[in-house]
Amino acid sequence: MAPLTLYTVSNDLVSSLLTALGNAIPNPVGAWLKSPDLITGLSVLVFAAILLAASMLNTILLIWWERKLLGRFMDRRGAMHVGYAGLLQNFADGLKLFRKNTFQPREADSLGFYTGPAAYMVTSLILFGILPISSGWNSGALPLTLLLALAIFSFAPLFIFISAWSSNNKYSLMGGMRSAAQMIAYEVPILLAVVAVVIVAGSFDLTTIVYEQQNYWFWGPLVVALIVFVAGMLAEMERIPFDLPEAEAELVEGWNTEYGGMLFAFFMLADYLRALVGSILVVLLFLGGWTLPTWVPAAATSFPLAGIFWFMLKTYLVFGLFVWVRAALPRVRTDQLLRIGWNRMIPLSLLSIFLAALLVTVKCLPFLGCVPSPGS
Repeated sequence: MAPLTLYTVSNDLVSSLLTALGNAIPNPVGAWLKSPDLITGLSVLVFAAILLAASMLNTILLIWWERKLLGRFMDRRGAMHVGYAGLLQNFADGLKLFRKNTFQPREADSLGFYTGPAAYMVTSLILFGILPISSGWNSGALPLTLLLALAIFSFAPLFIFISAWSSNNKYSLMGGMRSAAQMIAYEVPILLAVVAVVIVAGSFDLTTIVYEQQNYWFWGPLVVALIVFVAGMLAEMERIPFDLPEAEAELVEGWNTEYGGMLFAFFMLADYLRALVGSILVVLLFLGGWTLPTWVPAAATSFPLAGIFWFMLKTYLVFGLFVWVRAALPRVRTDQLLRIGWNRMIPLSLLSIFLAALLVTVKCLPFLGCVPSPGS
Protein backbone atom coordinates (compact mmCIF):
# COMPACT_ATOMS: atom_id res chain seq x y z
CA MET A 1 0.00 0.00 0.00
CA ALA A 2 1.37 3.39 -1.00
CA PRO A 3 2.05 5.80 1.87
CA LEU A 4 -0.61 8.42 2.51
CA THR A 5 0.83 11.73 1.34
CA LEU A 6 -0.51 14.99 0.02
CA TYR A 7 0.08 13.88 -3.56
CA THR A 8 -1.56 10.47 -3.09
CA VAL A 9 -4.61 12.17 -1.55
CA SER A 10 -4.76 14.53 -4.54
CA ASN A 11 -4.36 11.60 -6.94
CA ASP A 12 -7.10 9.56 -5.24
CA LEU A 13 -9.47 12.53 -5.26
CA VAL A 14 -8.92 13.31 -8.95
CA SER A 15 -9.05 9.63 -9.92
CA SER A 16 -12.39 9.13 -8.13
CA LEU A 17 -13.97 12.20 -9.71
CA LEU A 18 -12.75 11.50 -13.24
CA THR A 19 -13.66 7.82 -13.04
CA ALA A 20 -17.19 8.72 -11.94
CA LEU A 21 -17.49 11.25 -14.77
CA GLY A 22 -15.99 8.80 -17.27
CA ASN A 23 -18.53 6.14 -16.33
CA ALA A 24 -21.41 8.59 -16.72
CA ILE A 25 -20.30 9.97 -20.12
CA PRO A 26 -20.25 7.79 -23.25
CA ASN A 27 -17.01 6.97 -25.06
CA PRO A 28 -14.70 8.32 -26.42
CA VAL A 29 -14.98 11.26 -24.00
CA GLY A 30 -15.56 8.91 -21.06
CA ALA A 31 -12.49 6.84 -21.87
CA TRP A 32 -10.39 10.00 -22.23
CA LEU A 33 -11.51 11.24 -18.81
CA LYS A 34 -10.34 7.97 -17.24
CA SER A 35 -6.96 7.99 -18.97
CA PRO A 36 -3.93 7.75 -16.58
CA ASP A 37 -2.17 10.70 -18.22
CA LEU A 38 -5.09 13.06 -17.58
CA ILE A 39 -5.45 11.82 -14.00
CA THR A 40 -1.75 12.33 -13.33
CA GLY A 41 -1.73 15.81 -14.88
CA LEU A 42 -4.74 17.01 -12.89
CA SER A 43 -3.34 15.43 -9.72
CA VAL A 44 -0.19 17.50 -10.13
CA LEU A 45 -2.30 20.64 -10.65
CA VAL A 46 -4.36 19.93 -7.51
CA PHE A 47 -1.18 19.26 -5.53
CA ALA A 48 0.33 22.54 -6.80
CA ALA A 49 -2.85 24.48 -5.96
CA ILE A 50 -2.86 23.15 -2.39
CA LEU A 51 0.83 23.93 -2.09
CA LEU A 52 0.32 27.48 -3.39
CA ALA A 53 -2.62 28.11 -1.06
CA ALA A 54 -0.75 26.77 1.98
CA SER A 55 2.40 28.81 1.25
CA MET A 56 0.46 32.02 0.60
CA LEU A 57 -1.68 31.61 3.73
CA ASN A 58 1.37 31.01 5.91
CA THR A 59 3.14 33.98 4.35
CA ILE A 60 0.21 36.26 5.18
CA LEU A 61 0.11 34.89 8.73
CA LEU A 62 3.86 35.46 8.97
CA ILE A 63 3.41 39.16 8.14
CA TRP A 64 0.67 39.41 10.79
CA TRP A 65 2.91 37.62 13.30
CA GLU A 66 5.78 40.04 12.66
CA ARG A 67 3.57 43.11 12.98
CA LYS A 68 2.15 41.89 16.25
CA LEU A 69 5.57 41.02 17.68
CA LEU A 70 7.07 44.34 16.62
CA GLY A 71 4.20 46.13 18.33
CA ARG A 72 4.96 44.26 21.55
CA PHE A 73 8.72 44.82 21.30
CA MET A 74 8.21 48.55 20.68
CA ASP A 75 5.52 48.83 23.38
CA ARG A 76 2.89 50.17 21.04
CA ARG A 77 -0.52 49.02 19.90
CA GLY A 78 0.03 49.34 16.16
CA ALA A 79 -2.42 50.18 13.41
CA MET A 80 -3.85 46.77 12.51
CA HIS A 81 -7.59 47.33 12.89
CA VAL A 82 -9.09 45.38 9.96
CA GLY A 83 -10.71 42.17 11.18
CA TYR A 84 -10.35 40.46 14.52
CA ALA A 85 -6.89 41.21 16.01
CA GLY A 86 -5.89 42.69 12.64
CA LEU A 87 -6.02 39.35 10.81
CA LEU A 88 -7.54 40.95 7.71
CA GLN A 89 -5.16 43.93 7.62
CA ASN A 90 -2.74 42.15 5.28
CA PHE A 91 -5.56 41.31 2.87
CA ALA A 92 -6.54 44.98 2.84
CA ASP A 93 -2.95 46.07 2.18
CA GLY A 94 -2.60 43.50 -0.60
CA LEU A 95 -5.84 44.61 -2.24
CA LYS A 96 -4.63 48.21 -2.12
CA LEU A 97 -1.38 47.30 -3.89
CA PHE A 98 -3.08 45.16 -6.54
CA ARG A 99 -5.46 48.02 -7.38
CA LYS A 100 -2.63 50.47 -8.03
CA ASN A 101 -1.18 51.00 -11.49
CA THR A 102 2.36 49.98 -12.36
CA PHE A 103 4.38 52.59 -14.23
CA GLN A 104 7.44 51.65 -16.22
CA PRO A 105 10.24 54.26 -16.22
CA ARG A 106 11.18 55.82 -19.54
CA GLU A 107 13.86 53.85 -21.42
CA ALA A 108 13.64 50.98 -18.93
CA ASP A 109 14.16 47.47 -20.25
CA SER A 110 10.64 46.01 -20.42
CA LEU A 111 11.68 42.36 -20.39
CA GLY A 112 13.84 42.63 -17.28
CA PHE A 113 11.52 45.11 -15.56
CA TYR A 114 8.58 42.70 -15.59
CA THR A 115 10.42 39.37 -15.58
CA GLY A 116 12.64 40.12 -12.56
CA PRO A 117 9.88 40.44 -9.92
CA ALA A 118 7.92 37.50 -11.33
CA ALA A 119 10.98 35.21 -11.41
CA TYR A 120 11.96 36.36 -7.91
CA MET A 121 8.59 35.29 -6.51
CA VAL A 122 8.22 32.11 -8.62
CA THR A 123 11.59 30.71 -7.55
CA SER A 124 10.65 31.39 -3.94
CA LEU A 125 7.39 29.48 -4.41
CA ILE A 126 9.12 26.52 -6.08
CA LEU A 127 10.99 25.85 -2.85
CA PHE A 128 7.79 24.80 -1.11
CA GLY A 129 7.49 21.87 -3.49
CA ILE A 130 10.91 20.62 -2.35
CA LEU A 131 10.95 21.18 1.41
CA PRO A 132 9.24 18.42 3.44
CA ILE A 133 7.17 19.67 6.37
CA SER A 134 5.95 16.28 7.62
CA SER A 135 6.17 12.59 6.85
CA GLY A 136 2.96 12.84 4.81
CA TRP A 137 3.90 15.85 2.72
CA ASN A 138 5.78 14.25 -0.17
CA SER A 139 5.80 10.74 -1.61
CA GLY A 140 9.49 9.89 -1.41
CA ALA A 141 13.00 11.01 -0.58
CA LEU A 142 15.04 12.89 -3.14
CA PRO A 143 18.77 12.18 -2.76
CA LEU A 144 19.90 15.82 -3.02
CA THR A 145 16.95 17.80 -1.66
CA LEU A 146 19.12 20.07 0.45
CA LEU A 147 21.44 21.03 -2.42
CA LEU A 148 18.48 21.62 -4.74
CA ALA A 149 16.78 23.89 -2.20
CA LEU A 150 19.95 25.93 -1.61
CA ALA A 151 20.60 26.20 -5.36
CA ILE A 152 17.11 27.60 -6.01
CA PHE A 153 17.40 29.87 -2.97
CA SER A 154 20.59 31.35 -4.43
CA PHE A 155 18.86 32.53 -7.63
CA ALA A 156 17.68 35.69 -5.85
CA PRO A 157 20.78 37.90 -6.44
CA LEU A 158 20.47 37.37 -10.21
CA PHE A 159 16.81 38.43 -10.39
CA ILE A 160 17.34 41.31 -7.98
CA PHE A 161 20.21 42.66 -10.08
CA ILE A 162 18.18 42.24 -13.30
CA SER A 163 15.28 44.16 -11.75
CA ALA A 164 17.58 46.93 -10.54
CA TRP A 165 19.47 47.25 -13.82
CA SER A 166 16.35 47.20 -15.99
CA SER A 167 14.80 50.08 -14.02
CA ASN A 168 17.16 52.59 -15.72
CA ASN A 169 17.86 54.25 -12.39
CA LYS A 170 21.41 54.61 -11.14
CA TYR A 171 20.34 54.49 -7.49
CA SER A 172 18.39 51.28 -8.08
CA LEU A 173 21.45 49.85 -9.82
CA MET A 174 23.65 50.68 -6.83
CA GLY A 175 21.10 49.03 -4.56
CA GLY A 176 21.12 45.95 -6.77
CA MET A 177 24.91 45.79 -6.63
CA ARG A 178 24.82 46.08 -2.83
CA SER A 179 22.25 43.29 -2.66
CA ALA A 180 24.25 40.99 -4.95
CA ALA A 181 27.48 41.62 -3.03
CA GLN A 182 25.76 40.91 0.28
CA MET A 183 24.03 37.71 -0.82
CA ILE A 184 27.15 36.29 -2.46
CA ALA A 185 29.22 37.11 0.64
CA TYR A 186 26.83 35.19 2.91
CA GLU A 187 26.02 32.26 0.64
CA VAL A 188 29.52 30.85 1.14
CA PRO A 189 29.31 30.55 4.97
CA ILE A 190 25.75 29.19 4.66
CA LEU A 191 26.94 26.37 2.42
CA LEU A 192 29.88 25.63 4.72
CA ALA A 193 27.55 25.52 7.75
CA VAL A 194 25.32 23.08 5.88
CA VAL A 195 28.37 20.85 5.28
CA ALA A 196 28.65 20.41 9.07
CA VAL A 197 25.05 19.15 9.18
CA VAL A 198 25.68 16.78 6.27
CA ILE A 199 28.76 15.34 7.98
CA VAL A 200 26.79 14.46 11.11
CA ALA A 201 23.62 13.30 9.30
CA GLY A 202 25.45 11.47 6.51
CA SER A 203 22.96 12.57 3.85
CA PHE A 204 21.91 15.46 1.60
CA ASP A 205 18.26 14.39 1.86
CA LEU A 206 16.26 16.68 4.15
CA THR A 207 13.93 13.86 5.22
CA THR A 208 16.88 11.72 6.29
CA ILE A 209 18.41 14.68 8.13
CA VAL A 210 15.17 15.09 10.08
CA TYR A 211 14.97 11.42 11.05
CA GLU A 212 18.61 11.51 12.19
CA GLN A 213 17.45 14.03 14.83
CA GLN A 214 14.81 11.83 16.46
CA ASN A 215 17.01 11.21 19.51
CA TYR A 216 18.99 14.47 19.46
CA TRP A 217 18.55 17.78 17.68
CA PHE A 218 21.56 19.15 15.85
CA TRP A 219 21.37 22.61 17.41
CA GLY A 220 23.27 21.32 20.46
CA PRO A 221 26.33 19.63 18.94
CA LEU A 222 26.32 22.01 15.94
CA VAL A 223 25.62 25.27 17.74
CA VAL A 224 28.40 27.09 15.83
CA ALA A 225 26.91 25.99 12.51
CA LEU A 226 23.47 27.11 13.74
CA ILE A 227 24.76 30.61 14.57
CA VAL A 228 26.44 30.92 11.17
CA PHE A 229 23.39 29.60 9.34
CA VAL A 230 20.94 31.92 11.12
CA ALA A 231 23.14 34.97 10.55
CA GLY A 232 23.59 34.02 6.89
CA MET A 233 19.85 33.55 6.46
CA LEU A 234 19.20 36.99 7.91
CA ALA A 235 21.56 38.42 5.29
CA GLU A 236 20.00 36.34 2.48
CA MET A 237 16.54 37.53 3.49
CA GLU A 238 17.83 41.12 3.75
CA ARG A 239 16.50 41.59 7.25
CA ILE A 240 17.90 43.80 10.00
CA PRO A 241 20.78 44.05 10.82
CA PHE A 242 21.63 43.11 7.21
CA ASP A 243 18.89 45.00 5.34
CA LEU A 244 21.21 47.62 3.82
CA PRO A 245 20.24 46.81 0.18
CA GLU A 246 16.68 47.95 0.94
CA ALA A 247 16.74 50.07 4.12
CA GLU A 248 13.32 51.51 3.30
CA ALA A 249 13.53 54.24 5.95
CA GLU A 250 16.72 55.75 4.49
CA LEU A 251 17.17 54.52 0.90
CA VAL A 252 13.55 54.48 -0.36
CA GLU A 253 13.64 50.69 -0.91
CA GLY A 254 17.00 50.69 -2.68
CA TRP A 255 16.95 48.39 -5.71
CA ASN A 256 13.14 48.33 -6.09
CA THR A 257 12.66 52.10 -5.95
CA GLU A 258 10.99 52.27 -9.39
CA TYR A 259 8.49 49.50 -8.68
CA GLY A 260 4.94 50.06 -7.50
CA GLY A 261 1.57 48.39 -7.45
CA MET A 262 1.47 44.69 -8.19
CA LEU A 263 5.18 44.38 -9.00
CA PHE A 264 6.09 45.94 -5.66
CA ALA A 265 3.69 43.47 -4.01
CA PHE A 266 5.59 40.66 -5.74
CA PHE A 267 8.83 41.81 -4.11
CA MET A 268 7.29 42.16 -0.66
CA LEU A 269 5.56 38.80 -0.92
CA ALA A 270 8.73 37.09 -2.14
CA ASP A 271 10.69 38.58 0.78
CA TYR A 272 8.33 36.97 3.26
CA LEU A 273 8.25 33.73 1.27
CA ARG A 274 12.03 33.60 1.60
CA ALA A 275 11.72 34.40 5.30
CA LEU A 276 9.35 31.44 5.65
CA VAL A 277 11.75 29.22 3.68
CA GLY A 278 14.66 30.34 5.85
CA SER A 279 12.74 29.53 9.03
CA ILE A 280 11.77 26.12 7.61
CA LEU A 281 15.39 25.32 6.75
CA VAL A 282 16.50 26.15 10.30
CA VAL A 283 13.82 23.80 11.66
CA LEU A 284 14.74 21.01 9.25
CA LEU A 285 18.49 21.21 9.75
CA PHE A 286 18.80 21.95 13.46
CA LEU A 287 15.48 21.59 15.31
CA GLY A 288 14.32 18.11 14.37
CA GLY A 289 11.78 19.06 11.70
CA TRP A 290 8.37 17.56 12.47
CA THR A 291 9.74 15.06 15.01
CA LEU A 292 9.97 15.35 18.77
CA PRO A 293 12.50 13.69 21.11
CA THR A 294 11.73 10.12 22.14
CA TRP A 295 11.18 11.13 25.78
CA VAL A 296 8.14 13.24 24.82
CA PRO A 297 4.84 11.48 25.70
CA ALA A 298 3.22 9.63 22.80
CA ALA A 299 0.04 11.69 23.18
CA ALA A 300 1.93 14.75 21.89
CA THR A 301 2.54 13.09 18.53
CA SER A 302 -0.50 10.86 18.10
CA PHE A 303 -3.23 13.40 17.32
CA PRO A 304 -4.17 14.13 13.66
CA LEU A 305 -1.68 16.30 11.74
CA ALA A 306 0.66 16.29 14.74
CA GLY A 307 3.76 16.46 12.55
CA ILE A 308 2.56 19.53 10.66
CA PHE A 309 1.46 21.20 13.92
CA TRP A 310 4.84 20.82 15.64
CA PHE A 311 6.71 21.74 12.48
CA MET A 312 4.78 24.99 11.97
CA LEU A 313 5.04 25.84 15.67
CA LYS A 314 8.83 25.57 15.46
CA THR A 315 8.83 27.58 12.23
CA TYR A 316 6.87 30.47 13.74
CA LEU A 317 9.08 30.47 16.83
CA VAL A 318 12.20 30.68 14.63
CA PHE A 319 10.67 33.56 12.68
CA GLY A 320 9.84 35.18 16.02
CA LEU A 321 13.58 35.06 16.76
CA PHE A 322 14.23 36.85 13.46
CA VAL A 323 11.73 39.55 14.44
CA TRP A 324 13.36 39.86 17.87
CA VAL A 325 16.72 40.46 16.18
CA ARG A 326 15.09 43.09 13.96
CA ALA A 327 13.68 44.92 16.97
CA ALA A 328 16.88 44.74 19.02
CA LEU A 329 19.81 45.39 16.65
CA PRO A 330 20.81 48.40 14.55
CA ARG A 331 21.66 48.23 10.86
CA VAL A 332 25.32 47.67 9.97
CA ARG A 333 27.29 49.63 7.37
CA THR A 334 28.27 48.15 4.02
CA ASP A 335 31.92 47.69 4.99
CA GLN A 336 30.91 46.08 8.29
CA LEU A 337 28.43 43.82 6.49
CA LEU A 338 31.00 42.49 4.04
CA ARG A 339 33.69 42.20 6.70
CA ILE A 340 31.40 40.09 8.87
CA GLY A 341 30.57 37.84 5.91
CA TRP A 342 34.08 37.25 4.59
CA ASN A 343 36.31 37.71 7.66
CA ARG A 344 34.13 36.37 10.48
CA MET A 345 31.48 34.02 9.14
CA ILE A 346 33.73 31.89 6.92
CA PRO A 347 36.24 31.07 9.71
CA LEU A 348 33.33 30.23 12.02
CA SER A 349 31.76 27.97 9.38
CA LEU A 350 35.10 26.19 8.89
CA LEU A 351 35.28 25.75 12.66
CA SER A 352 31.80 24.19 12.60
CA ILE A 353 32.96 21.69 9.95
CA PHE A 354 35.98 20.78 12.08
CA LEU A 355 33.80 20.29 15.17
CA ALA A 356 31.31 18.17 13.19
CA ALA A 357 34.08 15.94 11.83
CA LEU A 358 35.62 15.63 15.28
CA LEU A 359 32.24 14.82 16.77
CA VAL A 360 31.57 12.05 14.26
CA THR A 361 35.08 10.66 14.78
CA VAL A 362 35.28 10.59 18.57
CA LYS A 363 31.50 10.33 19.16
CA CYS A 364 31.55 12.56 22.27
CA LEU A 365 32.91 16.02 23.08
CA PRO A 366 32.79 18.02 26.34
CA PHE A 367 29.81 20.41 26.53
CA LEU A 368 28.50 19.12 23.19
CA GLY A 369 27.29 15.67 24.20
CA CYS A 370 27.39 12.40 22.29
CA VAL A 371 26.18 11.87 18.76
CA PRO A 372 25.48 8.41 17.30
CA SER A 373 26.98 7.61 13.93
CA PRO A 374 24.84 8.46 10.86
CA GLY A 375 22.16 5.88 10.12
CA SER A 376 22.20 4.37 13.60
